[in-house]
Formats: sequence, C-alpha cells, structure tokens
Amino acid sequence: MNKENTGKLISQLRKERKLTQAQLAEMIYVSDKAVSRWETGRGFPDIGSLEALAKCLDVSEAELLRGERAGETITSEELKDISAQGVSLTRDYINRRKLRFALIGFLLALIVLTATVVHLNSPRYIPYEKNVVSVEELSDGRLLALCGPEVSGYDVDSFTSADNGRNEVFIGCYQTIWDNLTGKKGSVTVLLGENDSVDDVYYYPGDQIDMLLYSRDDGEGLNTVVTTLPRLIYQYWLVIGMFLTAAGMLMYLLFRKRYFAKTVLKAALLPASFTLAIVLTLWGHFSEVYNAPYYLSGIVLLGMAIWLLAVMMINNRHEKARPAAGK
Repeated sequence: MNKENTGKLISQLRKERKLTQAQLAEMIYVSDKAVSRWETGRGFPDIGSLEALAKCLDVSEAELLRGERAGETITSEELKDISAQGVSLTRDYINRRKLRFALIGFLLALIVLTATVVHLNSPRYIPYEKNVVSVEELSDGRLLALCGPEVSGYDVDSFTSADNGRNEVFIGCYQTIWDNLTGKKGSVTVLLGENDSVDDVYYYPGDQIDMLLYSRDDGEGLNTVVTTLPRLIYQYWLVIGMFLTAAGMLMYLLFRKRYFAKTVLKAALLPASFTLAIVLTLWGHFSEVYNAPYYLSGIVLLGMAIWLLAVMMINNRHEKARPAAGK
C-alpha cells in the first residue's frame, strides 16, 4: 500500500470526472480536507470511505489500494498483499469505531450523571409561611432569621437599592430532593446584620412575590411587590451550559468528517450562545434581585441573536470554502 500512488490515482480520477475536492467529499460524506490529505499522500481512506470512494471514481477497491489501474493480471503475491491491507484497514476502522462509541457512551453517561446531581441538589424555594421563617430583633440590635425544621438550606443576599438607597436583605429558604432523601433538615438561625445597617428584610420565595418581613419604618411607603428571577437558576445554567457546549464540541470533533458535522456544530453553539447571553445580560448584577421579565427576555433575545449570527458565519464560511477546495 503506497499512500503517494493512491493519492495520485484519486487526484487523477477526480479531475477526469471534473470534480472539485469539495464535490467529491460531499459525495462520499467526508470533509474536503480529508480528500486533500489523501491526494497529497498525507493520509489514506479508511475502510468506511474506501468503498464509497471506489464507486464514485468507478474503480475497484483493489486498484485504490495498489495506487494504479489494473492493466495486467494481479499476481498471487499482490492479491495477498491487497487482502492483508484490506484486513488491516478493516481492523483499524473497527477499532476507531469502538473508541468513538466508547467516548460517546462515556459522554452521555457523564451528561446523565451531571444532570442527575444538579437536579437532586437544585434548590426548591419554600413558599412563605410563618412557620418557615421569622425575623427577630435582639436587645443588642442584631437581626436574626429563624428558619423552621422543614428547611434544609437558605440563601441570603444584601445590597443597597438604587431606587431609594435603602439597605435591603433578601432571605430564601429551600429544600432539595437530596436533602429530603437523606433527611438533612433542621431549624437554622441566620444572622442578617445589625438593625441600624438593615432597613428592610424580604423573604424570597423563588419566582413568586417577595414578602416584606421586617422594616425599620414599618414598611410605610414601600413597594413590597417584587417579581424576581430565581437567583440560582442562572448559576446552574452557566455550569450546564458550559458542559453542554463542551459536549457538543466533542461530538463535532468526533463527527467532523461526516455530512452532518455542520448540524452538530450549530447545535453545540446553541447552549454556548445562551451561556454567553446570560453572562452579558447579568454582568455586574449577579448579587442583586432581578426583574424577571426584563432579564429573561433580554437573555432569550440576546442568546438567539448570538446563535443566529454564529450560524450565518458558519454558512458563509462553508460557501466560501467550496470553490477554494478544488484548486
């Protein structure tokens, strides 16, 4: 098996049929770079591409392996050599397929495991009730939040409101499936701060209306209806989005020689676009309480815009590469 001779034969037969490298690549479902490597002797078709290539160029697989057209009778030694080469190519092809399927299986198992862990540990905020949380002011001026026995975790954020300059503290109590399964619950006491440094304390029940639990001026003139974006949703999405992007790019690298590689790449860029949109939309505001409709709509619109722009760039690059491949 001579890679240089086989490459010259492929190039000769392709030009006889007036095909560009890109056109030949599309006909046998490989990349034009693969055809270029074959023709320059830097690579050799695997057994999966050899049969399709032989049919497309109207030659036998044995002729491709020999690197020349059959103009004379093939000797028994040449036949044995061709058979051995075919067996070697088949073995390499099977080994590569096994490795590919093993990587895909590992990747899918990792995705399922990650999704399961995230699901089990994802906080589910408890709607407000008096037995869930209460705020008490101690004689020394400290503010405490007393969480009930059904609470398995809490989330506390504090910031100064840009609207009225008040120091606001938000507390949310939640449960997780994992904590429910393991019985990890119990009453929790949380220090919210000193009463002279905290103006308002809100209870944060996930995606519902925030409840005013404490106010230094008894809530006079305050707007207690605040629709918020669940704090941890974007944090989990950043992790999941980056993981899905990495998984998609790995899938693309595994199938980059296939005709559907471009579709795989576009799919991989979808979570990447929304992950980038979350970072850009919430940049500088990660510790605040959000207006849900405003930020969610911004994330969706910006994510779709980034993805559509990426798809247009991929299509444009693909179209420009076609005429250049046959030069």
